[in-house]
Amino acid sequence: MVLSLVLAESSLELVPNELNNHSAILSWARRKRKTPAELILDQTYHHAAILRLPHRGAGRGRPDIIHLSLLLALGSPLSLEGHLRCYVHTRDNHLITISPRVRLPRNTDRFVALVEQLYKERAVPPTGPPLLSLSKMSLPEILDKLGADMTVALTTQGAPRLMADIAQSMVGYKRPVLLVGAFPEGHFSNTTLQAADATYRIDRRRLEAWTVVARAVYDFETAANRSIPATTLM
Repeated sequence: MVLSLVLAESSLELVPNELNNHSAILSWARRKRKTPAELILDQTYHHAAILRLPHRGAGRGRPDIIHLSLLLALGSPLSLEGHLRCYVHTRDNHLITISPRVRLPRNTDRFVALVEQLYKERAVPPTGPPLLSLSKMSLPEILDKLGADMTVALTTQGAPRLMADIAQSMVGYKRPVLLVGAFPEGHFSNTTLQAADATYRIDRRRLEAWTVVARAVYDFETAANRSIPATTLM
């Protein structure tokens, strides 16, 4: 069993064209010696500009959510043992495919710089086997590419169920996919909900994405340990 973890509708995107001339964007571009169009939108540095977006930019510009979630997932025993693959689906339908061999920067600013390089080059490194690659792809297309035979979306709109029970039921599939929303507020779109075979909530409270990832990965490790021969885990 290899679990595909998809950080879905992630709050990760290049600075939209309508903000290219905002003073906060121009100032940050000069500091980084890049054009505004090469920058990843980031609430930490672009808050004043983001407020100009529809709905005052709710849910936009949070690359830190993706960074923290990936660090937790990629550093887990489940990943190190080869039973986890990580993907990032962005709110504007890009797919970032992440090699399990990658060692992401621990600093969020350096992670953002790496993603900016990825958007420019489409692969990192640009030659040889990529550690990160970028393509244009909707979530249903991603699930088709992964050959998902069971897709579960974790959402506060889903039926209540323990994460441990969800994990135990999914390890029986060959290509299970878990969708975790990597955005600070709101809910999955109808497109995402319709693409999932089941939707569950694992807590009565709204949890941060990285907390959901940590709990999910741990419970999958526990479930996998019951189904994978012990010699392969030593």
